Amino acid sequence: MSNPDLKFHIQRDQLTWFLDLLLDEKEIFQLSASTGIVLDVDRLYALSRRELLVNLVDVFLDVVGNPTKSELKNPETSLVSQFLTEKAQAAISRVGYMEISEIETFFKTSDVLIEGGDFGEVVWALLTDQRTAVVEHGYKLLNTTYESIEVAHTNGSGNVHTMDTLETIEAQPVYDPESELQHADVPDQDLEHLERQLADSKADYTSLEQKHNRLDQQRALLLEENRGLKTKAEEVHGNEKRLKALEQENHILREQIAQYIEDTAELQHLTAEHERLLAEKDQMTEQLREYEQIKAAKENFTTDLKLVEEAVYKGHQGLEDFQTTLDNHFDILENSHQAARGALNQIRQTLAYLDTQEAVEGQGPYNLTTEQPRVGVFVDVQNMFYAAKDRFGRRVDYIKLLDLIVGPRYLMVAYAYVVQIPEINQSSFLSLLEHNGYTIKSKDLRLRGDGSAKGDWDVGIAVDVVSMLGSLDVVILASGDGDFCPLAELIKQQNKRVEVVAFEHNTSMDLQQIADQFFPIGDELLI
Repeated sequence: MSNPDLKFHIQRDQLTWFLDLLLDEKEIFQLSASTGIVLDVDRLYALSRRELLVNLVDVFLDVVGNPTKSELKNPETSLVSQFLTEKAQAAISRVGYMEISEIETFFKTSDVLIEGGDFGEVVWALLTDQRTAVVEHGYKLLNTTYESIEVAHTNGSGNVHTMDTLETIEAQPVYDPESELQHADVPDQDLEHLERQLADSKADYTSLEQKHNRLDQQRALLLEENRGLKTKAEEVHGNEKRLKALEQENHILREQIAQYIEDTAELQHLTAEHERLLAEKDQMTEQLREYEQIKAAKENFTTDLKLVEEAVYKGHQGLEDFQTTLDNHFDILENSHQAARGALNQIRQTLAYLDTQEAVEGQGPYNLTTEQPRVGVFVDVQNMFYAAKDRFGRRVDYIKLLDLIVGPRYLMVAYAYVVQIPEINQSSFLSLLEHNGYTIKSKDLRLRGDGSAKGDWDVGIAVDVVSMLGSLDVVILASGDGDFCPLAELIKQQNKRVEVVAFEHNTSMDLQQIADQFFPIGDELLI
């Protein structure tokens, strides 16, 4: 796509030089033919490289020079932009993954790019990027390179690739009577005019000679094709004769096969009837034998059934006793776990109180008091899981994460939002979270009619945060999703503190700026 601000940053001669650097002769000719800038094909062959480039620049800047138009009304302009974008696709992909600081470092000068033949593709990738800073750097690189080439050409030095030794493509001078009176050497002007006509005639002659050579080549190809077609026609005629003879032989063979099929069918029918009778005889014999076996097995089964009923009754009584014992042990473990968590919270509050006796007034992210801030933790498990897996190939230690981000503050609630996938059993993982302070909220992955899947907790997390905001002092979001920016702004409007913990590479920059504090996840929280 063409940049709508192109006319404010680049001149026509700069763009002509840039297209000459980016395209080879074959691509210039193909693009000129595709855009239809010259309807007469013979005239298109006669045009020089510079004339074709000037015409392409006119087509490309058509929208820029006429703001009332658009690319939808000018398909030629869109075609030029699309052609250049496809040619520079590799450079566009590379620039798209780079940060602005990396672009300014690696593409600071054009010397290496021009030497490697990548200058045109890289500059086009910068000019078509969605980031304003990247586009501005592309214009700066283009203008700096072009100005340095002009200076080198003026000083008679430099070996940078240019079109027609960097001749500036300008419009023909307009006739001015006063200017003509200032030039006394009129015959020299006529001589220059005749020389230009002679050069044009030579170019037309060269073009006609090239066309003549192409026509001779086409004529030779057509003659060769004609000889090949005659040979094929003779082969087809001979094949037709052989085909008629084969059809007659085929007819005789079909009659013989039909008679053979009738005889074979009758024989098969008799054989099948014989086999069926033998099978019925064997089946009756087998049924009598099975009846005797069933009768004997019934008596044994009746005896075994009584024994099994007694064993089942005893096993059921033992299972009930084991279940009762297991429930008692589980209650004991649960009570111990709750007592341990209460003791841990009491220790945290005590440590926080001791820290407040030494803290200097105004230091830290908030002023501590004898009452610890009430913290609510909301973990988007799907966001954290895929961020850790895609970048590091590891998993997040959610237990250590909770201890680190809450610190000495009072934990009101910790929600873990999970999307259940039918093919994956997450029961052990969810049990681990529940036994370490998390409250699990889960939903099943939903499949749409088109085959795609949807499963996220964005709305659910926002609703829970808003509903609990009155009982919290600090909201900690464990997610890098930029969709939570409005929620973070709402939390701050309510004079509450919002903190974000996530992977830095996967966290929205807007969300990091809105948050009162951002905790980047490092290796210490990965397992």
